[in-house]
Amino acid sequence: MSINVLVIPGLKVRSKTMFMDRNIINILIVLFTVAFIFLGLKLLNKFSMSLKFQSFGELVNHVNTKDKVVALTYDDGPNPPYTNQLLEILERHQIKATFFVVGKTVEKYPDTLRLIVSKGHEIGNHSYSHKALISEKPGFIWSEIQKTDQLLRQLGVKDEIHFRAPYGRKLIVLPYLLAKLNKKNILWTIDTKDYEASNSEVIEASVLEQVRPGSIILMHDGGGERSRTVVATERLIENLKEKGYSFQTVSNLISKRSIIK
Repeated sequence: MSINVLVIPGLKVRSKTMFMDRNIINILIVLFTVAFIFLGLKLLNKFSMSLKFQSFGELVNHVNTKDKVVALTYDDGPNPPYTNQLLEILERHQIKATFFVVGKTVEKYPDTLRLIVSKGHEIGNHSYSHKALISEKPGFIWSEIQKTDQLLRQLGVKDEIHFRAPYGRKLIVLPYLLAKLNKKNILWTIDTKDYEASNSEVIEASVLEQVRPGSIILMHDGGGERSRTVVATERLIENLKEKGYSFQTVSNLISKRSIIK
C-alpha cells in the first residue's frame, strides 16, 4: 500500500524565513534591553553626581549673593602636616575655612581636629569611611553619619555639623536620611581637582577662572600629599583679596543667601 504525500510548494522556504525573522526580532529585543539598561544606569550616575539637585532635603553648591565673598573648604582630613600648614596660612590671613573631615581619620589624628576647632574654623561631616554611599544599605549610611557626628561632638564641635557626600554622590537613601537629620548636603561651585593637579598654579588658575560671588571652593587637605594645595591656598588668598573678595565659613556664607542656585 502506498501513501501519497502532499507537498506544498514554498512551505519549507516560508518556515525557514519565519524562523530567521523570529531570531532577528529576539536579537533586537535583547539589544534594545541592554541599551535601555545602559542608558538608565548612565542617567542614574549623572543624577547621583548632580551639583544642583537631589531627591530630598537641602543641597547647597553655591550661594546667591551680590557680596564678593567665597568659602574655602577642605576635604578628607585631618592630615598632618598639611592641615597644620593650612591652618598657619589661614591664621596669618585671619580667614576662617570649613573642613569636611572623615571619621576614621579623625580617630587617627584627634589632636589635629582639636587644633582646627581651637582656631575657630568650621567642621563638617564627610562620612566615617569615605565610601561612596549611593549603593549602601540605610543602616550603614546612618552609621556613617552618626558615628562621625558623635566623634566630632566628643572632640569639642558645638556648632551645626553640615554633611558633604563622599565624591558628591547621592541618589535617594542618603538625601532622605540627611533630611530626617535636618542636615544640609554641602557640595561645591568650583572643584579645583587639586588631587590630580601637576602643580599649584593649575589649582590657582582653576579657581581664578571660575570664581564668582558666593562660590564654594573645594580643595583637599587629606587623602594624600597636599603640598601643592598648601602653596595654592596662599596664592589664592592673595589674588582673591586683590580682586576684592573676602572669605567666610560655609555657614556664614549661607546666611548671606537670598536664593540657593
